[in-house]
Amino acid sequence: MRSPVLLFTARLAIRLAALACLLAVGLAGCGPWRAAQVPMPSLHEPAPTAGRADVLLVLMPGAMEVPRDLVDQGFVAELRRKGMAVDVEIADAHLGYFRNGSFPERLREDVIEPARRRGGYRQVWLAGISLGGFASLVYARRHPGEIDGIIALSPFLAGEPIWREVRDAGGLARWRVPSPIEPGDWERDLLGWLKGYGDPGERRPALYLGFGVDDRLAPSNALLGELLARDRVFTAPGGHDWPAWKRLWSEMLDAAPLPRLGVTSGGD
Repeated sequence: MRSPVLLFTARLAIRLAALACLLAVGLAGCGPWRAAQVPMPSLHEPAPTAGRADVLLVLMPGAMEVPRDLVDQGFVAELRRKGMAVDVEIADAHLGYFRNGSFPERLREDVIEPARRRGGYRQVWLAGISLGGFASLVYARRHPGEIDGIIALSPFLAGEPIWREVRDAGGLARWRVPSPIEPGDWERDLLGWLKGYGDPGERRPALYLGFGVDDRLAPSNALLGELLARDRVFTAPGGHDWPAWKRLWSEMLDAAPLPRLGVTSGGD
């Protein structure tokens, strides 16, 4: 007879592999798996300032993109055009890290903590599109006290059966979180944590959400948006594509309280 520990490990691995496949299908279609490297690679884009930046912004691409795509599509250039005094790490947090269940550990150990040691940052923000938005939320769920803010563009939140379950319950505010949540059920676990954004007594990282009105993920994103303040939810014409994401990115940067060159950011 297999031990309970082995059974738990096997079931968790199966659930994580299934989630990775769901993400691949739901976000961009199946493609060849990329191996999860150790350490997780990242691109470093320092702030254009002679002084030390107080804020680290960790960016993560979508399921079919690589870190360089965010540079080529102007995401870093838009930060600089707006005078954002932040250091940027673009992490290659691809589906392989979800498939083997190592994503939160690898992002923390290989990207965030080394950057913290180098930069001594006062704040850490996460941002991402599609899979990267999901990854930002998942990491904040695992390490809520370490993250100060999140900019999530068209994040995957859950497969259609689960978000329909939430919708049919009357939204996240009325949806009852299963108890207990089965090990490896990342989707319901994440939704249960996101539900806390509707409770003023629950402390959460600042969350800015954006999505295209014709995005296939818009119905689930809208359910989350119902819990957030109106000035933290952004929509744009278009679907799950770069034109919508770039417009949203520009508008969300204007709203997010990130420090700018020549302006001292608030906080302790």
